[in-house]
Amino acid sequence: MSTSERAPLLRRDVQAEQDAPLLPASAVAPEEETHLHTLKHDPDAGIANRWARFRRAYKEELAEFLGCFFLIIFGNGVDCQVVLHGAGSGMLSINFAWAIGVAAGVWVSGGVSGGHINPAVTITLAVFRGFPWKRVPSYIIAQVLGCFTAALVIYANYHYSIDLYEGTGIRTTVGERATGGLFFTVPLPFLPASSCFISELLGTAVLVAVVMALGDKNNLAPPQGTSPIALFFLILGIGAALGINTAYGLNPARDFGPRLMASLVGYGSEVWTFRYHYWLWNGWLTTIIGGLVGATVYDGLIYSGTDSPFNRPSRKSYASHSHA
Repeated sequence: MSTSERAPLLRRDVQAEQDAPLLPASAVAPEEETHLHTLKHDPDAGIANRWARFRRAYKEELAEFLGCFFLIIFGNGVDCQVVLHGAGSGMLSINFAWAIGVAAGVWVSGGVSGGHINPAVTITLAVFRGFPWKRVPSYIIAQVLGCFTAALVIYANYHYSIDLYEGTGIRTTVGERATGGLFFTVPLPFLPASSCFISELLGTAVLVAVVMALGDKNNLAPPQGTSPIALFFLILGIGAALGINTAYGLNPARDFGPRLMASLVGYGSEVWTFRYHYWLWNGWLTTIIGGLVGATVYDGLIYSGTDSPFNRPSRKSYASHSHA
């Protein structure tokens, strides 16, 4: 269905308090004209413009895009700042900024799309919480595009610094002065593939298990709107405890989007061929498996909701109950 065939977006009446100061970003009714807001359309038309209709039709995907954009702005940004300029406190600064990126990403998207900002989370929710499978591809595309766009912005911001650090026009993935790891995940050079797999699987499993707990109303689910705070501390802890081996990707889009950007700005084919296509087997497959493992552990041991495969009634028990 095209956006033009979807239901029209009707204007909403926004009631502002009389004594509240009208700031430039304050919401006003579309028919209201103030010194900061000029009437742009007929208030009696009732139907929004083309962009508003598009935004309404794909609001969840746009929210995922923006959430991932903020994630990478903070994450890739701190990587560049710490490595290229020696700013901050090394790994501590990196862990804090990535944690803030996750919190900011979920805060801007959570009330609209659920704040997945991670294909591993989206796929896990489709398996264990009934998230519609037909929405999974569009969510993942939006997540990858958000990460790609933010990585491109950060690359443009630090382009000159990268030239000074690595050499004008030189872009490499591995080596003493390589900068590819500022954007996508590169494991420690001495780490075997088995350790890379375990590290990413463990980190993603911990992440997703806690995400499932945060959404469990029968557990200690945080008050509405405060989940990003819990996620901030979660990511901070994962980075401090499990981050060093593989740069704790935990998120296929967080690795793939910036990796795609890097391949287009001069880092070459090594972006993809590095360590037998590391981006595929550890960037995508391991993190998705880790998410499913984390949800399996949480649902198998704790969760009692009937939307989980662990708690759905069997056909035999359902049939006997319906005949009773």
